[in-house]
Amino acid sequence: MPKLAIDTASDEASIAIVDGGRVLFEHRWRITTTASRELLSAIESTIAAAGTTLDALTGIVICTGPGGYGSLRSGVATAQGIALGLDVPLAGVGRLELQAFPHLRPDSIVIAVHDAGRMGVAWAAYRACELIDDAQSAPPEPIAPPRIDDLDTCMRLAPVGLWCGDLTPALHAARDAAGRTGDTDVQSAENVRSAAHLVRLAELHHAFGDPAAVDVMYLRPPSIGARAAGT
Repeated sequence: MPKLAIDTASDEASIAIVDGGRVLFEHRWRITTTASRELLSAIESTIAAAGTTLDALTGIVICTGPGGYGSLRSGVATAQGIALGLDVPLAGVGRLELQAFPHLRPDSIVIAVHDAGRMGVAWAAYRACELIDDAQSAPPEPIAPPRIDDLDTCMRLAPVGLWCGDLTPALHAARDAAGRTGDTDVQSAENVRSAAHLVRLAELHHAFGDPAAVDVMYLRPPSIGARAAGT
């Protein structure tokens, strides 16, 4: 029962085909033009490499952000179109939870961050609720739900823990200035988002449902929408 997972929350995109917890194939690439131009061909090649077909898919999962406005909209619209065309359920999973997921343990906290440019940083903190045979059997516990702050506010509010995501020099400088000596970072080689984890998170949340109900996660209204509305 293969499922398609799509992550276009940033220029570092990924697509995976997962069947019963087994990753049949995962493709990661850097978007060099636009997600709308590159996504469909990447999906087609990933499905072929996984040895399955589009008609065999039983569900789709899309990363809903936060992230780049255009790439997220393209990803969600594409996932909705495929799900509606195939008459299969669609699930949406947040980027910060996806980033933190492989590093979660019941006895520690993971802080996932997304560099939001002039708006500051989007961040959230999670802890694993329950592990059975070293695998999570319940959705991650949100210690601090997704929000967007300037770096100083983030350092003041975030719990001490293991950091992952966009670990920029500016974030490290702010953390050092705040004297947060108890924090650690995920190793750079492991600091990646995997589209394959989208499927497991969607299953833990029982999130598969109506494709029309899935939308992009906005921590602040996009400026393009505000201008179009005249506000």
